[in-house]
This record gives sequence, C-alpha cells and structure tokens, in this order.
Amino acid sequence: GPEFLCETITVHGDVKDANGEYMTEELELFYRDPVECVRELMGNPAFRDSLHYVPERVFEDKKRTERIYNEMWTANWWWDLQASPMIMIKSKLPAGATICPVILASDKTRLSQFSGDKAAWPVYLTIGNIPKATRRKVSTHANILLGYLPISKLKCFSAGTRKAQGWQLFHYCMRTILSRMVVAGASGVDILCADGGIRKVFPILAAYVADFLEQALVACVKENWCPICKCYPEDRGDPLATIFADDPGTLFRCPADHMQHIDTNSADEAGPRDDVGIREVRQPFWEILPHCDIFRCLTPDILHQLHKGVFKDHLCSWCMKVATHPETDARFQAVPSHPSVRHFKKGISSISQWSGTEYKNMEKVFVGLMAGALPPQALKAARAVLDFVYLSQYPSHTTTTLNCLQDALNRFRRYKEAFVHSKIRDHFQIPKLHMIEHYVESIMSRGTADGFNTELPERLHIDFSKVGYRASSRKDFIIQMTRWLTRQEKIHSFGSFLSSHSPDEPDVDDEDCEENLGQDTVGRTYHIAKRPGFPNTSVSRIINEFGATEFIPALTAFLRFYLPRCTLDLSVYTRLPVYKRISFMLRSIQQIDDTVIKDVVRATPRVPCRGRTPEVPEHFDTVLIHYGTNAQETGALGYRVGRVRTIFRLPSHIEYPHPLVYVEWYTEFRQPSTGVDMYTVSPTQGKGHAAVVSVQSIRRSCHLIPRFGEKIDRTMTTENSLERSKQFYVSKFTDVYTYQFFND
Repeated sequence: GPEFLCETITVHGDVKDANGEYMTEELELFYRDPVECVRELMGNPAFRDSLHYVPERVFEDKKRTERIYNEMWTANWWWDLQASPMIMIKSKLPAGATICPVILASDKTRLSQFSGDKAAWPVYLTIGNIPKATRRKVSTHANILLGYLPISKLKCFSAGTRKAQGWQLFHYCMRTILSRMVVAGASGVDILCADGGIRKVFPILAAYVADFLEQALVACVKENWCPICKCYPEDRGDPLATIFADDPGTLFRCPADHMQHIDTNSADEAGPRDDVGIREVRQPFWEILPHCDIFRCLTPDILHQLHKGVFKDHLCSWCMKVATHPETDARFQAVPSHPSVRHFKKGISSISQWSGTEYKNMEKVFVGLMAGALPPQALKAARAVLDFVYLSQYPSHTTTTLNCLQDALNRFRRYKEAFVHSKIRDHFQIPKLHMIEHYVESIMSRGTADGFNTELPERLHIDFSKVGYRASSRKDFIIQMTRWLTRQEKIHSFGSFLSSHSPDEPDVDDEDCEENLGQDTVGRTYHIAKRPGFPNTSVSRIINEFGATEFIPALTAFLRFYLPRCTLDLSVYTRLPVYKRISFMLRSIQQIDDTVIKDVVRATPRVPCRGRTPEVPEHFDTVLIHYGTNAQETGALGYRVGRVRTIFRLPSHIEYPHPLVYVEWYTEFRQPSTGVDMYTVSPTQGKGHAAVVSVQSIRRSCHLIPRFGEKIDRTMTTENSLERSKQFYVSKFTDVYTYQFFND
C-alpha cells in the first residue's frame, strides 16, 4: 500500500505555564495520500471483474416504473453528477470522466484492554466502484487505512475553549489528509485501472460513515441538531416539519449557506450559532473538496441509529415500562429454541453489557413476545419500528419497497401517541429518531444502507488498530502500528502475486464431517454429515426417544407413494441411520450478490445428565415445507409449518438419493393476525398429523413464538413452550431473508 507520511502539528494554547508563556503541544498526524489509495484500489487485479466505472439506472419492469437501488452506481448521486448533461456543464466535468466515489469512515477506538487510556482514531478509505459485498469482507482488502488522527486532551487550552479547539484540530487534520483530493477531484488524475485501461479519474467524496456524534463533528453542527437538515430540535417528531412534508431544498443543509453563517459571525465570538445549530469551526475540511455536499454524504447508521438507538434505547425501554420488567423477562425466557436466535435465559433486564448481537436477537422475537402485553396501538407502533429496521437492511430496494419503508415510518408516527397516553413519553424530540426521516432519500441518492453500516469500521479496528497495538511495545505505539501494517500489506501483496502467477491447482476437500448433496429444486444446496450421529438406530428408539409416534404409518405411506416397488419390511426392530442436523445454504431472494446464509435444522432428543455433565435439552426445530403445487419462491402460499422429529436415511439397499424427515404438522396458513402481521398456526391432532417427507420439500427453517396472551404462564419454559402452547406466531423477523420471504 501507499507509504505513511508524518506531519508534526504544533498547537498553541491559551493557558500560561509557570514562566508566564503560553503552553504549546506537539502532535503527530500519520496519514497516506488518498489519491494513491484510490490508485491502489482501482488498479488492484483482484477487483478486475467487479469494478464499475459508469453509473446505471436499473429497472425491474420493461415500462421502467419500478426503479432498483442497491449499489452506489445504481443510485441518483453518481448518475446526476456524471450522466446528466446539465450537471456536467455546471460542474465542468469533461466528457468521458470516470468518477471514483470515495467513501470515508472514522471512529475512535480504545486500545487498552483492562486498564489505561490508550486509544486510536483511524480513518478508513474505500471506493464506491467496488461492490458493497466485497467492501464488507475484510479479507478482500477493499478498505485502506488512510491515517491515524491525533488524540489529545489539549491541556494547553482552558476548559472553556478546549472542546472547540478539539473540533478545529479534527478539521485541520482531515484537511491536511485530503488536500491532494482537491486538485484530483477538480482536474482528474490518470489511473491505470485493473482492466488495463487508463482513465481520467475524479476522486470525489461521496459518503462519510460515522456514528451520530461524529456526524455532528464532521458537519460542524451541535449535537442536539440534525447534521443533515435544518429541522429545529423542538420540531423533531412533528411530521409537518420533516423533510418529507416540504421542499427538500429548503430543509437540507447547504455547504455554501453553512459557510456564509460562519463567515458572517464575528471572529471573536466563540461557541456554536444558535439560529441553525452551527458550530464555530473555521475552514472545515469539506469546504475545499470539489463537488462535495458533506451533509448529503452522511449515510444511515443502522447499528447505532436503529439497533441501538431507536430500538434498544427507546422502543424497548418504553415497551418494558408498559408491560413491566418481570413480565417481559418471563416472555424472553420462554422463547422456543432456534439455531439463529439467542435464548435470554435470565431475561433482558439483568444484561449489563450490550452489543449489536444482543440488539438484533431481541428484534427477532420482540413483536411476537409483546403481543398481548401491550395495548393494541403501542403494539402497532412497535411493529412499525421493526418493519422499518428490517426494510432498512434490504440489500436491494425498489420503488415499491421504498414506499413500504416510508409507510412503516408513517405508521409509527400514527401510533406513537400510545406511549404518550400510557404516560411513558411526553415528546418525541429524539435526535436518532429524527435521523430515520432521511433514510429513503439517502438510499435513493447513495444506495442501500447496508453498504454504509458502521459495523464495518468496528470490524476494521481489529486488523488496523488493535492487532497492531498488541504487536507494539505500547510506547510511541502509533508509528510502530504503521510499520507493522505496512509489512503486513507487503506480505499480502506478495502472496497475491504468487497466487496469481502459480498454476491452478484442484481444490482438495478436506471436510470430513459434511457432504454436499448438490442442489434441490429451487437451487439451494444442503449439507448433511457423512456419518450419522445416531447410526443403526431402531425404529423403537425413534418412536420413544425422538417422539415420532406415527413413524411407521407415516414412512409406510411415503414408500407406498414414492417407492411402490420397495420391499422394506418395516417394524419396531428395523434399524436406520439417523442424523442430528441438516444445513441448508440459502441464497438471497433478490440474488444481487453471492451472499449465502447457512440455515441449520436440528432433531436431537434429550440427553440426561451424567455425573458433572449437565442435561442437554431436546431440539426439534420447525420448518417451512412445500405443501401443494402452488408454492412460490416468496410468500406463504403453498407452504406449511412442520416440526422435525427425525432426520434419517433409508437402508442402503433401497435406492433413494435424499435424506428423509419425519415431521408433525401445524395448521395451514390463513390471514395474518391483526396487530403483529404474522401468521398464526396450531399443532394438528388425530389422524394425519404427521408425515415423512424428503428434505427437498423443506424450504427453510422457521421460528414459532407462543401466543402468551396478556399474562404468561410462569411454568412455561424454553424447553416446554412448544408443547404447552396451543397457538403460535410464525415469526417473520428471524432474519432479513425470512422477512423478505413473508413480505414479498
């Protein structure tokens, strides 16, 4: 990668030392040339087949009424800047110019683990020409460490000016780092691209990924004001004062107007401007960048704004106050087990250390658990928030799904007064709640929000800061971290060179625990163990320990229909190979990238305790099964819920290529329940309540949430809730792909 540069910054304070002289402090800024970083990414042979150099407008239908937004080159900003003739004349971009959308991210991170105050402030750079699926993978090296911003307590300044000088220091450092982008963004620079072509590339800042506090720092705006629009803090929560109720041009912040406010302010006046919430920062770094509107560059932050802010800090706390903490904890404790859903065995009230994983796992069951415990209007508000959270995570949006996203926001506005009536809230002037007003416009402008999530910088901290710090001597560690990182990059580059020039070798499959059985009828692949977890298992054991009470008549009916010539003498003494689990590899419904989801289905009986080894509870998961001939790729039509009791194969002398599963049926889908918008099912009884089906009939796993009513039965636990409950919600919030499946 490009070499690191070091600049010493001398800060002159306003506090005098013992000699009566003003104190100074020297700080070191380590950074790289951003143009060289862009050259490195655009010329990387690993991205040759994935780089995009021109914008596109993608439509779902021939009439071009259903626009598709996913990658940055499918959104409006790139098209308007490069493809619109009027915009090109106004911005003086030459014909044939290649725009390189620069994406920056910065986030301060702690380096000390248990004690100490060692920290780093890395700045990362990537480009929008690379697909977001590639950018999100740290192993692809599509993100480059641009520099380390200096961290100082600035004790040379008085307490009253220290914070303002910290803002000024941040912008001075960023201005220094990005100074070479000024000429390159205005005049272009010749770059040898990965496909062998030389293009006149214009690196332009297109997106800045940061949490809310850092967004306010970047935009030079007070922390209780919106960094994107000029909505007054007291107007937040009022739909009439939001961007969707008026002309966007009058509410969005404008860099020229922003600078005019600063310039007209007295140079001697300190502190932020109260009229539009502007911080008094002279020469912000984005002022000199060509074609840059920093306020539109601030992208949605799903982790901090939605998962942590809107859901955990606000909605969850409001609902727990209405439903009471003991009732909420009891419901979380009784949630049935599912491989992709965490079980909160002590509830959620006692959790002291929260992370994004906890937020997401709570979201998966929250609406179903709160049904009955919340008033109807409050439940509808909660569902609207969860709908917004899941729709925001779509990897690809259309005009229709963006309308659904806006509808979810409108529904929350409509029903949020339920928390006022419950005396939980008296206003909704919440900064993070206001920020979601800008999601639709941001997706249309820069692409879907999953391409700008702050979870990526959090992950990059490990490779670019924390590991390097641990390899240092902990003294003067920043320069040691840059040297260590440079060496690691050289090792990776040399390894990539050897791989690209070495003859192709056949892949050796050293996996001995699972086998790939190919694709089924809908293009999925599934894996099952090469050796069964319960080999040579008798039918008697399957009936008694696995609970497959109708196993013999169900398997007999299957053989009679699919293998009429089979001569298997089936009895309680017949022995079959039985497996513990089967894994389905699911592709994205929209199929815009190669992302694959591993969906595990378990069927294991209870294992009693032995000595100091505790008891292992049973796990019999529920699945969606093709039922009839009208099953589609999405939607519940043609599917039915079944609980898998046994996964097995027929004896080796019977030729049948796929494993079989014994399932117990639930009732068929009808209309979704009002309030939660989820299907309700119940266990079937009597003759025909079970069947044997091929694994090819399984679409994917599903999660059932019991309908607890107003008060939960406190004897209900995660082990017995599937047996004790009479009705269940089929959760559509298990993951984004399940949500798409039930909503499309």
